[in-house]
Formats: sequence, C-alpha cells, structure tokens
Amino acid sequence: MDERHIPEEMLGRFLRAEGSREETRRVVRHLLRGCPQCLEMSRQATSGVGVFASRGAAGWEEAYEEVFARALAFAGEEERRLALEKVRGWALWAELEPLNPPARFARVEAEARFHTFGLYERLLEASRWYNRADPAEAVDVVRLAVLVAERLDTARLGEERWADVRAGALAALGNALRTAEDFEEARQAFDQAWHLLRQGTGQPLERASLISLEASYRKDVGELELAESSLEEALEIYRKAGDSHLQGRVLLKMGEIIGHADPERGIAHLRRALALLDFSREPRLELSAQHALAQFLSDSGQPEEALAVLERARPLYEQFREELVQLRLHWLEGKIAARLGELAEAESIFAQLWDELHARGLHQEVVLVTIDLAQVLTAKGETARAAELASQCFAIMQHWGLHRDALAAWLVFQDALAHGSALETLFERIGGYYRRYWHRPGTLAMG
Repeated sequence: MDERHIPEEMLGRFLRAEGSREETRRVVRHLLRGCPQCLEMSRQATSGVGVFASRGAAGWEEAYEEVFARALAFAGEEERRLALEKVRGWALWAELEPLNPPARFARVEAEARFHTFGLYERLLEASRWYNRADPAEAVDVVRLAVLVAERLDTARLGEERWADVRAGALAALGNALRTAEDFEEARQAFDQAWHLLRQGTGQPLERASLISLEASYRKDVGELELAESSLEEALEIYRKAGDSHLQGRVLLKMGEIIGHADPERGIAHLRRALALLDFSREPRLELSAQHALAQFLSDSGQPEEALAVLERARPLYEQFREELVQLRLHWLEGKIAARLGELAEAESIFAQLWDELHARGLHQEVVLVTIDLAQVLTAKGETARAAELASQCFAIMQHWGLHRDALAAWLVFQDALAHGSALETLFERIGGYYRRYWHRPGTLAMG
C-alpha cells in the first residue's frame, strides 16, 4: 500500500471503531481531503462491516456520518477543556508577544491567568517558528514556556505528568539553545530534562521526543555516530507504537546525520524513511529526504543516480521558494556537476554560492563551499588558484571567533594545496572536519 494513502488494515480498525485516537484522527483528516482512492476503498469495505452492513446500501451515508461524528467529537469534558485552553493560549501569547522578554516574564510571574497548559503549548509552537527566523528570540520564548510549566496546576496534572511537561519544556530549551549555538547551556538543559523525565510517567513517546532533540545537539557538536545510535531507541519506540510516519522521521534524521560521515549508511536510512513517511502530514519532509538522498548519492560516487533523484524532486523545490532552500538546490547542482566532470559549470555555481552565503553571514557554509570550489579548481589543474582561494578565505575566518583548532586545520589545508600534497583524499577529510568540529575543537587527521 502506498504510504500516502490509508493502510487497509487501519481503515478497517477505523470503520469498526477499534482504532487508536491518533489513527482515527489520521484517517478522518485524510478522508476529509477527498482522496478518491481511499474513499472508494472505504465504500467497498463498509459493505460487510457492523453498522454499515445492518443498514444496507440505503443507510450507508447515514452510518458513515455517524462514524465521522464519533471520530470528530471530543472524548470527554477534559479534552474539550484542553482544546478551549489551547485557543485561549493563542490570545494570551498575542498579548505577551509585543513585550520585551523581561516584561513578559514579569507579567507571567505576576498573573495566574497565564499559568495554563494552552499558553505553554502555544509558546512551544512559537519557539519552533523562531528557531528558524530568530534563534535568540526562540530561546527567550522557550524560557517563558519553562516558567509557565513550573507554575501549572499540579493538582490537575499530577506530579508525574507535571514532571513530563517540565522535561518537555527543558528539552525544547536545549534545542533552542543549540540553534543559538550556546552548547554549554544546551547540554545543561538536556541533562535537566532527563532528570525530570525519570520522575515522570515513563511514557515512551516522551522519551523518544527527548532523544530526537538531543540527537540534533549531538550532531552539532560532532558526535555523529552517538547521535545515530541514540536514535535507534526512538525508532524502536515508534515502531512499537505503530506510527510509521514517526519512524520515517527518525530514519530521515539518522540519514541526514550519518550521511556526512558515511554516505552509504545515510542512503540506506533515507530509503527506509521515504517508504514510511506520510508526506500529507509534513510535505516539507519529502524535499528534505530527496535532497539528502541526492547529495549522499553524489558524495558516494553515484552522480548519475543523484541527478535522477534531483530531477524528480524539482517540483518540490518549486513548492518551497525560500532563499535558503534555493541556495541548497544550487549547491547540490554544483556538487553533481563536479562529480559528472562538468567542471566549468561547477566552478561557476560554487563561485556564485560563495558570494551569496558570505553576504548572509553563513560562515560554516562559506567554508564548505570554499572547499568544494578549491576541489574543482584543483581538478582543472589550477592548484595555485585553489591555494590563493584558501588564503583569502583564511583572512576572513580569522574574524569569526573560531576555536584555534579550526584555524590551524585551515592552515594545514592551505599548505597542502600550496604544495600539492595528499590531494586525493584532502578535500573529503577537510570537509568532514568542518562538519564535525565546527563548534568544538578536534584534530585534523591527514594520514
């Protein structure tokens, strides 16, 4: 069964009212989109199922409406209260958002009306948006969510659930601090989150969420293999829960993380992810998966296959026209062109990318595209130009506040280019170094 459609066994559970609440909502959301294939499958399936069979063909529509009504109704008064609280949470955040962070904290501390689960969830949602647009603001918003979590009604939540909620807030704080490149505080936040989670309800899904966020931190500090292995536990949790989409999400993250160190392993994870992800739930994930697959195919010496993946994915790039998405597309085109021996085209793409990335202050990306451009120049026999490019880049890097090892590694790279030594594996090693040790010191292995 195409994972973009409802699995037949899940539809059967839905029609018999035996599915989990999450499964039921997934089926309803999908059918309400009007998927012709799944609507036809449901019509055929209902001929012999319970209430549908007893009413016959004439009563099919009425019975079907009853199933939808049960699926869309609140399970109880508590669920209704929480849904209303979430709506009110947006209004509370709209009131707080225009204020500066100290004023927000003062209002939330002073007024009990802000101490609601609805506001807590809205703050986490707002922080996820700010993570991309303004990491420093994201940190301030999550700190506010931590404050709200600490002041929730423990009598209503219960001590264990309260611990889960606070752990979730601290995990989100760790992720926001990671995005803002404050890795020491991020580590502390994740440690506190784990401590609280051990006091909580023991829900596996809470643990899986924390593992996933911490894996992003591990990736950024260069612990690629540890990040990948830790996600195996999250993958198993989602497998036992029967959520194929979340399994796909974890596999996508595993592939994106380890593919930079081991492209073949990254490709294997990504292919499994593509078979499991429900792109109707998160359309952007298809672009992420296809982009990473094409990149790692190119990196592993399969540029023709990478080009085929890229061509199939072009409509996805058209759906997401953000500048950074388009820059990543052109970078991928340059990498594939270089692998295919189209060196003049690759040089042109990388040179333009260098200007675009530098103008946006994307320092790590500037270094990585410099390495790509130097490799193309070397392949063209222009090693002197490659060495000069590295020298020019070093003059800029000295003003970025990089750790000493990062600057020392670049001098080793620059010297190797100038003397034409160890060029066969030089570019792969130096690129891997700056992906793994950008934020934390590490030694460049030249042998």
